Amino acid sequence: MLICAAALFGCESTPTAPALFELLKPEATGVSFANTLPEKPDFNILNYLYYYNGAGVAVGDIDGDGLPDLYFTSNLGPNKLYRNKGNYQFEDITDKAGVADSIGWKTGVTMADVNGDGKIDIYVSGADYLGLHGRNVLYINNGDGTFTDRTKEFGLDHVGYNTQALFFDYDGDGDLDMYLLDHSTHVQRAIESRAQRVAQAVLGSGDERLEGSERPRARQALAVRAGGRQRRRDPALAWPGSPSSSVSLPQAT
Repeated sequence: MLICAAALFGCESTPTAPALFELLKPEATGVSFANTLPEKPDFNILNYLYYYNGAGVAVGDIDGDGLPDLYFTSNLGPNKLYRNKGNYQFEDITDKAGVADSIGWKTGVTMADVNGDGKIDIYVSGADYLGLHGRNVLYINNGDGTFTDRTKEFGLDHVGYNTQALFFDYDGDGDLDMYLLDHSTHVQRAIESRAQRVAQAVLGSGDERLEGSERPRARQALAVRAGGRQRRRDPALAWPGSPSSSVSLPQAT
């Protein structure tokens, strides 16, 4: 009798903890973006190592209503901007906003108040490679639900093998500066070769390079952290297959 009771007690199922996240379908949210990548004989993962890296998403309140909006970048095809209507409902306002950017190969996107007017702007990174003439585009928020391409005016029209941009106040003058992460374009057989791409720093008051160490590897991630005795914000780079990162420190003045 005791053995049976013990067996029944041991078979009792333990209550499972509630899931931390719930998967919402596109039909429910209105977010139907898909990053479709058709493989072609002249453009695929064999001649471009970052073919399946994705293109990124940025989250920010573009209309100042207190709700986070979404901007998805597509490697090929138009990007998508979704306005948050609340209660996990989103509206595709890409065409109205004028931020589709369907030109070339896109690699990343960043949201920041680039011109310091209190409104969130959008900066898209692109790669110019194998005939896909991707470009970097700065969309300035007009405050009326539309954006204007002012890339050249702000000096941010860099063309190359761009991955991601990061905006932060590098020199402490109150204006946002930009650190641009590039990547190499080695094919699979040359993956261990020395990378020739170098990340660039573009300051709000002009162009200037950050002082720091560079490693001959393909960098794939970028972040900013406060470091040094003066607690300045420094960009940190990361690359695949390495437990460490490269930190660029501003020179003390």
